[in-house]
Amino acid sequence: MLGISVYFQDYDEEYLRKAVPAGAKYVFTSLQIPEEDYSNLDQKLPKFFELCDELGLEVIPDISPTTLKKLGIAAGDYQALKDKGFSALRLDYGFDDFNKIKKLQADFFILLNASVISVDYLDRAKDAGIDFNKLALTYNFYPHTDTGMGWENFKHKNWLLKDYGLRTQAFVPGDALKRFPLYEGLPTVEKHRGLLPYVAAVELIHEANVDDVFIGDSQASIKNLQYITAYQKHKILNLECSLLPQYQQLYDQVLKVRKDMPEKLIRLDLPRKADIPVHNTLNRQKGTITMQNKLAKRYSGEVSIIKFDLPFEARSNVIGVISPEYLNLLNFVDPDTKIVFRKMS
Repeated sequence: MLGISVYFQDYDEEYLRKAVPAGAKYVFTSLQIPEEDYSNLDQKLPKFFELCDELGLEVIPDISPTTLKKLGIAAGDYQALKDKGFSALRLDYGFDDFNKIKKLQADFFILLNASVISVDYLDRAKDAGIDFNKLALTYNFYPHTDTGMGWENFKHKNWLLKDYGLRTQAFVPGDALKRFPLYEGLPTVEKHRGLLPYVAAVELIHEANVDDVFIGDSQASIKNLQYITAYQKHKILNLECSLLPQYQQLYDQVLKVRKDMPEKLIRLDLPRKADIPVHNTLNRQKGTITMQNKLAKRYSGEVSIIKFDLPFEARSNVIGVISPEYLNLLNFVDPDTKIVFRKMS
């Protein structure tokens, strides 16, 4: 499922209203940002919860033992959080007391900090009687460049955590409004900093088996939210590209790929056409879209996407090119993937 994030300094009600039709189901908010002003939260929270309830958004607040103090709530008074409208809590550091977690599970769905959770911790939690049906694991995001998790370590860890049957959630950066105070993006994985949120999300889902992807920053473009949702729900890869004028009928179609996947190109499951003229036979660089011409005999009219730089071939007409920002997505095409060419914006 798809999640967005709300920080009250950047709160934009219209963004929430647009994000829900684009596929957003969760809204994450942190109640422990040192730079955030929580002095008038009592006025903002009821309206925020009312809007989320109206839109069908599930709120996931990030809290720590210091959060209650920031909200003017007595230490340990979690009933006050329930009274304010919270039904789920993402617990950060300082919650190693399994009895407390079990008590909280009576009133809240609990999300634990996946970045610091270990397999040993989960074994002990299970032995202690923690209800794994009311538990999920949410990774941290990392505001400062070079502090995000390493990709190989993240993948290894997430596959281990998934063995426990728990949902895992991770963050990708936004592309519309970065969050204060550093404005450097809020990814879980460092290699995703600076990528389109959509491209980072597909990698998390396809390669690391992440269930839920959240936009860490204050906003992502609605287009990227729609693209993420299309991949999550239907395994559709939207690829922005530029096609030659005579091939623009290929835009906006849902195209299947052939099940017998070659290594160096992606063959689209489209009808072939005889006697395609020889035209625009260029070097087949990564990301080019080709159509076989009449020199390819019975393969004439076959359309492919090139995954690696390949040499010139007189049988291949270059009919378009994938936008550079989307090239990494070609690595995640498998036999069940569907592709939609979108006109490059």
